[in-house]
Amino acid sequence: MSVTVTPIRVGRSKNVPFAAAVYGSASDATIDIHMFMFVIEADGTRVVVDTGTLDPEYVRRHHPYAFVRTPEELPETALRECGFDPDDVDYVVNTHLHWDHCSNNNLFRNAQILVHRRELEYALNPLPLHERAYEKLPGLQAPWMSAWDRIEAISREQQICPGVTVVPLPGHTPGSQGVLVETETGRYLLAGDAMGVYENWNPEDWRRSVAPTIHTNLFECYETFEFVAGLDCEVVPSHDDRIVESTLFQHSVTTASPHAAP
Repeated sequence: MSVTVTPIRVGRSKNVPFAAAVYGSASDATIDIHMFMFVIEADGTRVVVDTGTLDPEYVRRHHPYAFVRTPEELPETALRECGFDPDDVDYVVNTHLHWDHCSNNNLFRNAQILVHRRELEYALNPLPLHERAYEKLPGLQAPWMSAWDRIEAISREQQICPGVTVVPLPGHTPGSQGVLVETETGRYLLAGDAMGVYENWNPEDWRRSVAPTIHTNLFECYETFEFVAGLDCEVVPSHDDRIVESTLFQHSVTTASPHAAP
């Protein structure tokens, strides 16, 4: 059975402090945080992992990021440019419910949406420190809630179809999860923000991995690292532009737009 994964770029936040991605970093460098959706095709099933953000004006109004997006990176446009019709998607997996991973759930009108039960519970009543990340703000309804009737709360590892399995990866948020895919070139983990950039993950020694700066439980972050080390897989971070060099994507369209936004 053939399993393919296509990363689709849907914008980026410019000049984010590196220390905002890697816990405890003393670096004064800045990086761009890239937003991706991933489309998995396996045995006639189409799965989208994460659905990105709303438009740049909305993001800049509600979040402290200089978010930019080219016209080609508009999620629906980017999907269609890569040959995917949102109505043909069977499942959406939200790795978690932070605003930049789930805001376009309602684009996939026929998809069942898989969210970890702990994540749903926390997103509805987060600590005040985390309310903006979940868009639990006065006068604002988080966009993911518009597809509430199609959400399935899951609480453990769950196979979607042969070669595609949702696995829990708590720590960044209580219900963070990822998607393990088994392809002809190997096993790969779409890790969400459990490992948002490559600097979070040390494939040689999980103990030397570094948690994301934003986390709800540091100990769970390291339990997740230990779990991932046992999966014998290549980690694909959620926000790192270097993922396009992965062998996972060498035989697929790598981005919807080959040119970065200005």
